[in-house]
Amino acid sequence: MTTVPNFASTDKLYTPRPGAPVRYATYTGFEGFASVTADWTVLFRTTGSLWYPVLDQADLVILGLVGEAEAQLVLDRCAGGYAAMATSRQNLEVR
Repeated sequence: MTTVPNFASTDKLYTPRPGAPVRYATYTGFEGFASVTADWTVLFRTTGSLWYPVLDQADLVILGLVGEAEAQLVLDRCAGGYAAMATSRQNLEVR
């Protein structure tokens, strides 16, 4: 089982800037969230960790805004889950 790498920042608690957008992201192979501090330091966290500064931005991949993705998921479910049905159907040959 892989664990979140030690970011060597245990002496400071990092928190995102109030009102800063939170985005889905991957960092060094871990799935989580990215945001910024008041001084624009990029932060990353997984669902089971605290916010830590990103040491190498080349390893960070921003995937999308959490709010927009969640809104799209709700709209899709309200419409009957058409995206899930379209991607899970069997490919049947037309006769």
